[in-house]
Amino acid sequence: MKTSLKTTRPGNYRKLRIYCVSFIIIFFADVAVNIACGPDVDPYDYYISFFHNNLSVTDEYKPFNFTGMAFLYDEQEPANEQAINSAEWAEYLGKNVKATHVEEAMYGLNDKTDSVLQAGYLTGKTQLADSLKMNTFLLALHQKQHNDALTYYRFAKRAEPYATVESSWDPAPRDTAELSRLGNEAILEAKSAKSSFLKLRYAYQAQRLLRYAGEHDAARKVYAQFIQNNNSKSHVKGWALAQQAGTEPDSVKSAYLFSRVFEQYPERRIQAYRCYNWTHAPFGQVLAIAKNNHERAVLYGIKGFGDPVYNTQYLKEIYSCEPQSPVISILLAREVNKLEETFLDRKLSRQRTSIASPVYSYNYWGYDSNYDSVRRSSVNHIIALNNFCSQLFNDRKSPDYGLGKLVPAYLAWMQNATKAGWNHLAALKGVNLRDKLNDQKQLINLLLTSQSIRQLNAVNEQSLLPSLQWLDKKVEAEAKVKVSIENMYSWSHYSQRPFATSARNFYQTILAPAYYKQGAVSKAAVALSKGDGTGNTDVYTAPVTLSFWQNSLHPSSVAKLISWRNNPSKDAYLKLLTQNLRKHPADELYELLGTTYLRHHEYDKAATAFKNVSKTKLDSLRSNFYDTGQGSDPFISRLADYPKVWLTPKSRSYNKLEFAQTMNRLQQRMKTLPNAADYFKYATALYNTGMHGNSWCFISYSWAASDAGREKENYYDDDYIQSTNAEKYYLKARELSRDPEFKAKCTFMAAKCQQKQMVMPSYAYYGYDNSDRYNKAENLYSRTIRQNTYFAQLKASYSKTRFYKTAINECSYFSDFLGMR
Repeated sequence: MKTSLKTTRPGNYRKLRIYCVSFIIIFFADVAVNIACGPDVDPYDYYISFFHNNLSVTDEYKPFNFTGMAFLYDEQEPANEQAINSAEWAEYLGKNVKATHVEEAMYGLNDKTDSVLQAGYLTGKTQLADSLKMNTFLLALHQKQHNDALTYYRFAKRAEPYATVESSWDPAPRDTAELSRLGNEAILEAKSAKSSFLKLRYAYQAQRLLRYAGEHDAARKVYAQFIQNNNSKSHVKGWALAQQAGTEPDSVKSAYLFSRVFEQYPERRIQAYRCYNWTHAPFGQVLAIAKNNHERAVLYGIKGFGDPVYNTQYLKEIYSCEPQSPVISILLAREVNKLEETFLDRKLSRQRTSIASPVYSYNYWGYDSNYDSVRRSSVNHIIALNNFCSQLFNDRKSPDYGLGKLVPAYLAWMQNATKAGWNHLAALKGVNLRDKLNDQKQLINLLLTSQSIRQLNAVNEQSLLPSLQWLDKKVEAEAKVKVSIENMYSWSHYSQRPFATSARNFYQTILAPAYYKQGAVSKAAVALSKGDGTGNTDVYTAPVTLSFWQNSLHPSSVAKLISWRNNPSKDAYLKLLTQNLRKHPADELYELLGTTYLRHHEYDKAATAFKNVSKTKLDSLRSNFYDTGQGSDPFISRLADYPKVWLTPKSRSYNKLEFAQTMNRLQQRMKTLPNAADYFKYATALYNTGMHGNSWCFISYSWAASDAGREKENYYDDDYIQSTNAEKYYLKARELSRDPEFKAKCTFMAAKCQQKQMVMPSYAYYGYDNSDRYNKAENLYSRTIRQNTYFAQLKASYSKTRFYKTAINECSYFSDFLGMR
């Protein structure tokens, strides 16, 4: 590997010193900025993934799992510094002292209690408060043999306010004079301390106090005199090493020292990682002063953790230095996750048909134009990874050499190379895999099994059943473990429940699209539902499921869902697939069924379905875009769409059942005794259930201003977007009437319907670098919308009517057509 050998820049020392002295301030300010201005996308769940990032033996390197949406995957240090320090104190003071009591006294008291303790009990003036009378640490400090420990503890408490930044937003200037005085006092105590335990801690206090006072040379001398050659295994040595790295004027040496803190002291790992990167030291020069292959492997790991693009070089370097390194499995997972983010997500997005992504994918944002380029670079990276994995598996030097077949098997699935994937898994026969690796094997087996099925049916579905039952058990086991908010970036439970993520992704991005593609829409719908809220016992319908159910299901599919819900199947596979239907109240499904019948204009069947919905729920749906709660009258006829009029003094609001019943009566009359008024009323209702009308919520569950003039997306868009059916009935009403005024009004309403059928040009469609084409399309649209077919009919046949003059005043497009403006 080529490395840079440039000399250190003179400015590096000052930059490093400023950063590391103010590390706490910058760190928390960085967190605050990210919270205030953070991304809209969940950094733990924004691409389709089936390869778990937690396959390493421990979570000590969890902060360096892959995410392209944040600097670190986890802002929580892998180990708890307070717990470590408390345990050391408990061991020092004797077996009767509990580490939890040390932690409570040192870190868990509120400011008032802590102040009273310092001024009272610790000085021997008062007894312990009742709440602390059983605290073994505080009791031990007043034992004669621990007088020196009490003296140190009082000193540490006295120095703490000067060394700690109270506010990360507006830190008060440090009292450098007092810091210097306290630092020199600590040096004297370190020299006289008889206990090596306390001598080390006094030295650490002296070092950091002098450093914060700006006396870096003095701080470094303290480290060299009291700490550097100390044989203690205390973690205080690591904290002192971090302080020394922060005062080191040579950025290369500073980076090297931070790498040692990073590797040896997990409670300071994230801090060391940040500081290492802030040194901007040339990597080649840092590598040159590493003492052995182990230290070099650590340095390659640090570089690998910070690399956001495809790269196998650091993996190779670590493997050549230290094949047993636990970092290998983490970097390997990172490279696979990068492929998922960049390649797999795009690939699956392109394969899905009418089913959106359950996460924010590249396809969601429309970034798929460079797919071919991504595919080529990804294939090259897959080849490089497979080559490394072949060596990893064949050498068997790493305890996790089984990854050398798991990764290629997964990558084979990713490339639709099912047979190659099976061969890689077969090579693991007889290999003893850790539980996490064996679970990953089972998950890959599920993916390959589903990929091998060309047409899902009752026979081959059974081949999926064992793996799906296994996955269900893993999800259930996860659900029993309480999810903790580990850091300030916790967006969802998916970061801590990988099997829930895998289950959701399998059902919603693999199984549901497969069913939909072969026309099994009902099974696609229940597969989406099965993926909802995996690992979550609450009733939850994800946006992808909600959107598909509300926009893509026809009555026959919804009826099938109701049947499966009310009469669970005895078939084991179908029973597993449909089990989440019980989470959906019957009201909800019958309401959806009725709405789909409204879209099909089968109003008698819609009314029957709505009769199974409670009046409370039906009345709760009397709403509109502005959510006034007053409902609407879909039979109001108006020339202008805006401002919206929901009700008039002589009208009443309708719920969906009442609407269906009224429309059914109109349908029956139009069949038996057709008359212009009924056709007009029927057409008006169809028009008003469009996005431009006052009753869109009768056939749609959402409304957006961007719906106006868009392409048809949903099967009911003939009514919701384009008013095609309303136009037909307005024309039929005109045909049945002999009144010129009424016929003029019908013609004008037909013109409004035709206007809705003209597709408005989309800026995104033409591309952000093609504004000229967009402007031309927009100008053409503007001209076309003013050349409405029915405007010519109004002019030719109804120019003598009163309505004609009203239309001119009401409609600017019509007046433009006439050349009056």
